[in-house]
Amino acid sequence: KAGINSSIIIMNPELTAFKTMFDYKLEPEVYSFHLLEELIKAAGREGVSNFPIHIKIDTGMHRLGFAPEEIPYLVDRLHRQSAVIPIFYLVGSDAERFDSFTRRQIEPFEAAAAELQAGFSHKILRHICNTAGIERYPGAQFDMVRLGIGLYGIDPFTNKILHNVSTLKTTILQIHDVPAG
Repeated sequence: KAGINSSIIIMNPELTAFKTMFDYKLEPEVYSFHLLEELIKAAGREGVSNFPIHIKIDTGMHRLGFAPEEIPYLVDRLHRQSAVIPIFYLVGSDAERFDSFTRRQIEPFEAAAAELQAGFSHKILRHICNTAGIERYPGAQFDMVRLGIGLYGIDPFTNKILHNVSTLKTTILQIHDVPAG
């Protein structure tokens, strides 16, 4: 890729943190209509428009995310406001024992991403791979990836150090024996 896209994504944003996100250009992950509505209201109060958000699509894990059948309603809702704009999509991939499930996640992700993209003229970047996905699914790297635990030089499968990228050192100021309770 020609350049590096860098975003700071806030996963599971708290409703009370929207102003801070606006102030520091922190991009929230949006995974429900309730969260989207609250974010749009907060942006209106703060005079914010065209704020980038990451749309989370549920591709089968059933934890967080818009269901694929909700995408037409999501596109419609996003068109009826100007506070936020979708720029990225995200889901995840992990442990080796879930390989077949992860492969099955990619197809609905691509379909939902295409449907959402069809609703907007600006390019919406897609990302599905976390650290494990980067290593195991190079064909699913799309427009960007999310380097999580790998950023710290840790293998996501074994938790072994791949390459120590940083060290934290400190000085112990005091040690006290404290009775239980």
